[in-house]
Amino acid sequence: MPARALVLASLVALLAACSSGSPPPKETAAAAPAGAARVIADFSLPDIQGKTVRLSDSAGKVRLVDFWATWCAPCREEIPMFKELHAAYASRGLTLLAVSDEDAKTVRTFVEKEGIPWQNLLDADGKIAEQFGGVLGLPMAFLLDGEGKVVAQFGPGLVPRTALEPKIKELLDRAGGA
Repeated sequence: MPARALVLASLVALLAACSSGSPPPKETAAAAPAGAARVIADFSLPDIQGKTVRLSDSAGKVRLVDFWATWCAPCREEIPMFKELHAAYASRGLTLLAVSDEDAKTVRTFVEKEGIPWQNLLDADGKIAEQFGGVLGLPMAFLLDGEGKVVAQFGPGLVPRTALEPKIKELLDRAGGA
């Protein structure tokens, strides 16, 4: 019986670390208040191939910065939605940037296996997460306008498409993304 209790306690700890006990996806679980917009300073991180990527490389575009991990079940659950959003809006100016604190080989293997088409960056020391105000759990996503202002914050927990997609469309329409 003690072994079963240990396994249960370990499972609870793993789930808490991944999603911080976030509620199931709901439309109301989403955005930061409009007056709370802050500008994210330019940063650079290596991608999973070792190339340096700067936030300013995508200046002028709407950016979704998603903090995630390969071991996080809610993070993996979001991938099909992100693939659909990427396919639908990348040509209009949406850039997805996924940020993980895992090692390059682990993330690269996962990304290749899952066929993830957007950039995956490595933030081993968590300094970029701090710039966003801290990542309290995974997944956690931030929607930035073309100037780098945080327009919405989602999580920790699943990003609800019903809250995310209208904001993406609005920002792209405002930016003139054809």
